[in-house]
Amino acid sequence: MFGFFLAISKLSLFSFRNHEKKEITFSKGITVIWGENGSGKTSLLEAIYILSLGKSFKTHKQSSVIKKGHTSYILKGDFSYGEITNSVAIQTNLNNTKTIKVNGKTIKNRKEIIGKNNVVVLSPEDQVITKGGPKERRLFFDRLFSIVDNDYLNTLQEFNRALKQRNALILNCKQTKGESFLPWEEKLSISAVKLWEIRKKCFSDYLKSLNNVVSEYQKDLILNVLYMEKTYKKEDFEKKLKQTRERDCLLGTTSHGPHRDNIKILWSGKDIREYGSQGEHKISLILLKLAEIHLIKQKTGKNPTILLDDVFAKLDLNRSKKLVSYLNSIKTEEKDPIQTIITTTDVLNVEQSGLILNNKDVKTHKLELSWNI
Repeated sequence: MFGFFLAISKLSLFSFRNHEKKEITFSKGITVIWGENGSGKTSLLEAIYILSLGKSFKTHKQSSVIKKGHTSYILKGDFSYGEITNSVAIQTNLNNTKTIKVNGKTIKNRKEIIGKNNVVVLSPEDQVITKGGPKERRLFFDRLFSIVDNDYLNTLQEFNRALKQRNALILNCKQTKGESFLPWEEKLSISAVKLWEIRKKCFSDYLKSLNNVVSEYQKDLILNVLYMEKTYKKEDFEKKLKQTRERDCLLGTTSHGPHRDNIKILWSGKDIREYGSQGEHKISLILLKLAEIHLIKQKTGKNPTILLDDVFAKLDLNRSKKLVSYLNSIKTEEKDPIQTIITTTDVLNVEQSGLILNNKDVKTHKLELSWNI
């Protein structure tokens, strides 16, 4: 079994997005990738994310990122931890069949690579976490908690399997007898109650990280995450599912469970989705992500790799400098800077934020715009 990967040192892409073939190396500190829009900068971050977690942060359909005219994509990454290097390769075909290999050996489940090289992405698209509905916030926290708590990941997968089966029965309500629901509703109840318990604890830990980050980043700010938790015993939730079965058949889906939990982001006690300004949304997202970094370090003992996708173009100079200052304060066990990979269309935006590019810990790459897409 392989241990932590910690930092990516080399990435190779074949037939991925608009990249026919690309190889790029990274600093264990800061790497800046710059180029025009459409040159494939974000695709590099997406590839690192897929190699780290087995799935994309941009799409659920992995085959959609295969370059036009090709039948599959291949990603390869070399990850270093001290003197040890582990290689991860992922190939996905047009039928969405995925093969994952670690050091040349095929693994059965992407769970085996989750937590080995943790990554935190901050991109303009992430603003949906504060501006979108509860579903987007559940997805954000489900991903994070699955990284820091293996029980959470296992329980979430068990719950989703049972939920999928019950929903399939619901869509066939007229042909399905009531007793057919019972075994799946029991499985759903067991996993739901356990998931609620673990989720409650994970939120408690996350709030500690958030408070820690806020106190360092902006002391006069009051930012909170309100988890509208539910408490059920297994038998009570099973009864609830039976009671709502007829209504769920009309709706075509399961209407109660952890997949419906409500999560709110509060700025000075007010729901930011309803009342937040553009500036408040930007600051909140940064702090939520910094708390993610903090929690991962607290739970795993290792810093994640940070992927910043064109972030500095969207922030004013003051906020950019604060972000760089905070990231500079995070060090590895060897007192090195945390691995950070930045994409930008304008290097000046990054330099003005206080990042010194002429530094031994900083590597830069320029991507040329390709019309062969």
